[in-house]
Amino acid sequence: MTNEHSQIITPEDVAREYGIPVATQRVWKCHNRHGWADLTIKVGRSTRYNRADIEAWLQARKGV
Repeated sequence: MTNEHSQIITPEDVAREYGIPVATQRVWKCHNRHGWADLTIKVGRSTRYNRADIEAWLQARKGV
């Protein structure tokens, strides 16, 4: 059994579940806007994210 908050998710999952388009994620990662590059996990040539990191990032951005 996996804990939902420790799941590794794809950029497409982030786009579908959190509404941040894949193209926007790429720009943010490239320029490290909003600390986005710090959230990425590289798996070979692929980018992945930890769901808990994305949710914590969103919570921190609520007050901005």
